[in-house]
Amino acid sequence: MDKRRIDEIGIRYVESLKLYEEYATRIRNLIQDLVEIEGVEFYAIDGWAEPPAELLRILSGLDEKDLSGVDLVTVRVLLRFPEDVLKIENVVKAEFEIDESRSVPSSGLEDPYRFGYPAVVYILSLSKSRSNLREWEKYKSLSFRLELRTMLQEAWATIFPKVNQTVGSLSEKKLTRELVLLAALLEKADQGFLTLRNEIKDEALLIPPSNKNQIGNSENINAEKLFTDEELYNLFKEDSSLLGKWNAAAIEAGFPEFTPDADYLRESFANLCNILRIAGLDTVSEVKNFMADMETDNKGLRQLKTIHDTFNENSKWRMDPFSALFLLVLNFKWENLKDKDLVKLEIKKASDRISGID
Repeated sequence: MDKRRIDEIGIRYVESLKLYEEYATRIRNLIQDLVEIEGVEFYAIDGWAEPPAELLRILSGLDEKDLSGVDLVTVRVLLRFPEDVLKIENVVKAEFEIDESRSVPSSGLEDPYRFGYPAVVYILSLSKSRSNLREWEKYKSLSFRLELRTMLQEAWATIFPKVNQTVGSLSEKKLTRELVLLAALLEKADQGFLTLRNEIKDEALLIPPSNKNQIGNSENINAEKLFTDEELYNLFKEDSSLLGKWNAAAIEAGFPEFTPDADYLRESFANLCNILRIAGLDTVSEVKNFMADMETDNKGLRQLKTIHDTFNENSKWRMDPFSALFLLVLNFKWENLKDKDLVKLEIKKASDRISGID
């Protein structure tokens, strides 16, 4: 494309950049809401408008007729398991208009002779029902690129361009063969992790409480009001998205990812039961109301970020969803806890355990 044409497009884009950046933020938040409603645990969601300099670089290598393939807004969702990609695809089909000619759904990746380990990509625009809403109307003519990737697909997309260099014909054949083998290993690993997760998910997602009395010292607590461990367990079991939300919130707050074993989760669950009772949240409905309050205006997420930033020198955090809720109860119900013997009631011990203090 000639330089004058590139400059014209670049100027128009810069003039509208604020709109595209605003659109990227709105779409990213919408996608996150839809993913969370579906109960899918994600690693990260990012959205951006193409930087002007990058757009100019792309345009310089295109013909005039290729402009329809330039995506100005992108949202990328990083997921842990291939089946989560399929779940989000179903949401996408229900919520957006799809440009089928430029999209690559999961069904388009079934070719056994395809090269690499590519991700699912959709070119989308707002549905008519959404674009008719006043708050979305100004974006009705805009499209965006949605990339759904597992973390291993993201690894492929990041590393592949660095090693895919132009080489001699003999070396090129060898390189291609090695890349095909590596892509197959990544795909196999994704499927392997999924199989493993499905085999142990009842134990890994939520560990039922043991029959041991791990309530701590419940002196002066009205036993008639206390929920049982089984009742609290059933609360999380019936709404499996609760744990995913608080696990994602802990990661977004900056805490390092941590994969607990079954015994660690059991102890975390017991500690949560303990602090809830001691703090006076001793019925299932009160626990529900507390968690709902923590989700209002991202109150819980903001508090977790504050905790992380205050103690950011600590790199030994061992955070799981039950532990995240434990810290929120400790902070927001401090007035109920401050005059109690937190050492004797094993609250301090539980807090030290989360922060990695042996």
